[in-house]
Amino acid sequence: MESTANREKLVSGARALFAERGYAAVSVDEIAARAGLTKGAVYYQFKDKRDLFRAACQAVIDEIVDYVTKGTMDHVEHSVDEIVTGSGILFDAYEGREARQLLLIDGPAVLGMSAWIAMQSRLRIELGEHALHHVADAGLIEREMVPTLAHLLSGAFRQGVLQIAASDDPAETSAAVRAAYRRLALGLLTRTAE
Repeated sequence: MESTANREKLVSGARALFAERGYAAVSVDEIAARAGLTKGAVYYQFKDKRDLFRAACQAVIDEIVDYVTKGTMDHVEHSVDEIVTGSGILFDAYEGREARQLLLIDGPAVLGMSAWIAMQSRLRIELGEHALHHVADAGLIEREMVPTLAHLLSGAFRQGVLQIAASDDPAETSAAVRAAYRRLALGLLTRTAE
C-alpha cells in the first residue's frame, strides 16, 4: 500500500513540476522533494526520470479519457454529434496546462515519436473507435471503416493540437483548428450518394 501511495505522490509531484517548468528544467531531487520523499524512492518506483515522465503522461491521458467520457456519455446522441461534441471536449482537455506541456511540448521529444503516438492509442480506441461504432450502428459509415477512420481522425486531431501548442496566438489557432476539424469530421462521417 505504501509503495502505491508513494508512486502516486511521485507522479502527482512530477506532473505539477513538469507542467510548471517543462521536463528539462526539473530534477529528480525536486520531484522527490515535492512528493515529500527521497531520491531513492524515485528510483525504487521508476527506472529513471524519463520513466517517471512516461507515468505522468499516462496519468494525464487517463484523466482525459475520463473527462471526455463523462462529458459525452448520456449528454449527446450516439451519432456524428458524439464525434463533434467529444472532439471539442478533447480539444479543451489538450489545451489544459498539464496536457499541453507534457503531451504536446515535451512528450514527442522525451518519449520519441513512436512511443508518444502509441501512448495516446487509448484515446483513439476508447474514445474514437467507440464513438465511430455508434456512427456505424446508425448506418452512416460501414463498420469495417471504423479502425481506419479512427486513425485518420486521431491523426488530424493530433496535428491540430500540436499546431495550437506551437502557436503564438493559441486562442485564434484553436478556433481555426476546431472549425477545420469539425468540417473534416462531418465530411468524413456524412453519408453521401455513391
